[in-house]
Amino acid sequence: MIAYYKTEVPFLRLIFFFVLGIVTSILQNITPNLIYNFAFYSVCGVAIITLLVYRRFKIYLFRGFTGILIYVSLFLAGLVITNQRKQIFEPNHFSKTEATEFIGVVNEKPKIKGDIARFIVNVKYNVAGKSVSPSTGKLLVALRFDSTQNLAINYGDLLLLKAKYKETEPPYNFAEFNYRRYLSLQNVYHQTFINRKQIDVIGKNEGNPIIAFALHFRDQQIKKFNRFLTDNDAKAVASTLILGYRENLDKHLLSTYSNTGTMHVLSVSGMHVAIVAMLLNFMLSFMNRNQRLKIIKAVIIISLIWFYALITGLAPSVTRAALMISFVLIARAKSRSINIFNVLAISAFVILLFNPFALLNVGFQLSYIAVGGLIYLYPKVQSWYQPQNKILKAIWSVMAVSISAQIATAPFSLFYFHQFPVYFILSNVFIVIPATLIMYSGFAFLLVASFIPNPQILADILEKLIQFTNGGLQLLEKMQHANVTMVWLNMFEIMLCYFLIAAVLFTVENKKFLWFSAGLLVILVLSLTVKEYQHVTQRNVTFFALRKNTAVAFVKGRSAVLITDLEKDDFTYLFSVKPYLDSCHVNTVEFINPYATAGEKLYKFEGKVLKVIDEFGFSQDETKVDWILFSADRKANLDKIALANKFLTFFIDGKNRDFVIEHLKNQAKEINLPVRVLKREFAAEYRF
Repeated sequence: MIAYYKTEVPFLRLIFFFVLGIVTSILQNITPNLIYNFAFYSVCGVAIITLLVYRRFKIYLFRGFTGILIYVSLFLAGLVITNQRKQIFEPNHFSKTEATEFIGVVNEKPKIKGDIARFIVNVKYNVAGKSVSPSTGKLLVALRFDSTQNLAINYGDLLLLKAKYKETEPPYNFAEFNYRRYLSLQNVYHQTFINRKQIDVIGKNEGNPIIAFALHFRDQQIKKFNRFLTDNDAKAVASTLILGYRENLDKHLLSTYSNTGTMHVLSVSGMHVAIVAMLLNFMLSFMNRNQRLKIIKAVIIISLIWFYALITGLAPSVTRAALMISFVLIARAKSRSINIFNVLAISAFVILLFNPFALLNVGFQLSYIAVGGLIYLYPKVQSWYQPQNKILKAIWSVMAVSISAQIATAPFSLFYFHQFPVYFILSNVFIVIPATLIMYSGFAFLLVASFIPNPQILADILEKLIQFTNGGLQLLEKMQHANVTMVWLNMFEIMLCYFLIAAVLFTVENKKFLWFSAGLLVILVLSLTVKEYQHVTQRNVTFFALRKNTAVAFVKGRSAVLITDLEKDDFTYLFSVKPYLDSCHVNTVEFINPYATAGEKLYKFEGKVLKVIDEFGFSQDETKVDWILFSADRKANLDKIALANKFLTFFIDGKNRDFVIEHLKNQAKEINLPVRVLKREFAAEYRF
C-alpha cells in the first residue's frame, strides 16, 4: 500500500540540494574544474570517515554537522556530475581538432520536413587526410536530399560526412525561442548544412541494439495504422497518442489540443503509462493468488512498461512514470508501505543522475509539478464536493484531477506557452473516456493486426473514436473566449503565483494567512497592471533580423503595422516575428508588403520616417529620413545614397545575399558610414 505521511519525505528534502547543484552548474555556466572535483571527493571522504566513527565518537549528538555534511555532498554531487556531462569541455571534442571529414553514428530517427532531414550524429572520429583520431561530441545535421527518393539513413548508421560546420546560432530577435539553448541542453553546440553527396553510409547497426529494435518495432506499428486507417488526422493521432510518433501531426490539429488544454493527451506521459499499467494489471490479475506469482506479475508488468516507454521515446514524463510505477509495483509485490513523495523524489534523482540537463526540460518540469500537485492537492480539491451519485462522483473525480493539475502547472504553463485554456475542466472531462478507449482499442488493433490479415472492424472503431474526439475538441475550441492568449509572465511573477497558491492553501486551513495572501495578490495585480499600462502606451519601432525576408514593426498600443514580405502563416513570421508582437500584447496587425509595387517607399510613424530601397533603385531627390532599409539584393553605390538622403541609421536586411552584404559593409567602412546588418546579427528596437 502507499502511505501519505507528510513528515516521511527525506528524499524530497535531500534531492533539493542535488538539484541546487545542477542549477548552479548550468545557470552559472561553470566549466569543469579539478577544484570542484577535489571538494566533492574530500567531502565524501569526510562523510565516510564520519560514518565509520559515528557511534564511537557519538557524532549522532551533532545532528547539525551530519545534516550539513549530507547537504553539501549532494550539492557538490549535482554540480560535479553536471560539469562532467558537458561534452563541449572534453579535450577530444571534435571542434578542438582540425578535420576534413567526420565519422559518426546517427543518434536518432531522422526528422523529415520537405526536402530537409534533421538528425543528431555522435561524432566518433576526426579524419584529416590519412590521420584518424578518436573524438567525441554531438553534431546536428541538416541534410538536403531528393524528397522523391528514400533517404536511406536510419538510427545506428555509421556515416562519413564532410567536416563543414558552425556553431548553433542564438536567437536574433526579441522573444524568439532560444533554439541554441535548447540544443545545448542536449550537448549539441554545432550544426552542419550539407547535401546528400557530402555524406556516405559506411556501416550499419552501430547504435544501441535495444533502441534500434524499439524504433523498428514502432515503425512496424505505425505502418499498420497507415495501412488500415483512412483519415490522415486519425492516423497521426493514433501514432502520436499510442506510440509517441508526432511527425505527421497537422499543426492545426495540434493547435486544437493545445487551445483546449488537452496537449498532455498527445504527449505520451504518465497518463499513458498508467493506462498501460492498469490494462496489464487487469490482464494478469489471476496471478494475485500467492506471493511468488505476485513477484512474477510485477516483473512482467515492469518489463512491458519499460518496453512501452522505450518505443515511445523515453521522454522525461514517461521515464518518470515508468520509474514510479516500477517502485510502487515492487513495494506492492513485497507488501511494503511507501511514501509517494519519496518515490517521486527518487525517480527524479535517477533521471537527473544520468541526464542532469533534463532538469531544464519543459516536459520534465511540468510532469513533476503536475504529479506533485496531484498528490498534494487532489485530496483537498476532492473534499470540496461529495456527491452520492456514482456517475456524479466519477465526473467530479475527473474534474478534481484536472483542477489539481491545472493549479500546480498553470504558472509554468503560462511562462512557457503564454496561453490559458478557459474551458480546461470541460475539455478534460470530455477527453478522459475517449482517450482511454483510443488507447485500449489501439492496442487491441495492433495486437490483432499482428495475427489477422484484415482487422478492418477494429480499425474502423479506432478511427471513429479519434474522429469523435477531434470533433468534440474542435467544437470546444470554437466556443467564445475558449483561450486566453498573449500572457507573458516573468520569473518574478511566476514565483509570486506559486507563493500566492501556497498562501491560499494555508489560508484555507488557517485564517491567519489571509492578509499575507491578500498582500501577495495585490503585488501580483500591481505588477500586471503596470505591464498592461506599458503595453497600452507603448510606441516602438522594431527592425527584425531575418535570413531571407524583411520585417519592420511599427507598434502603437495594442496594434501594429508590419512592413514585411511575409504572410501570417509563414514559419518565419510565426517563429521570429509573432512572439515579439505577442509579448507586446499586440492584437491587431496590418500587413504591408513593401515590394508589392516597384520603387522606393516612405513610411511614417510618430514623426519618424523609414525609407525602403528595393531592387528598382531610389530617387535622386534629396530626402530627409530617420532610417534607410536597403533590400535591393544588388551592389549599390553608398556614396550616392548618402548624398541623396539624410538619415540616422542605414540598415541592410536579410533579403540581400551574403556577398552583397559584404560589399556594402566594405563600402560603408571606406566612407565611414555606420550600418546595421539584419542578417545573423541582432534585431534593433527603438522606443518612444
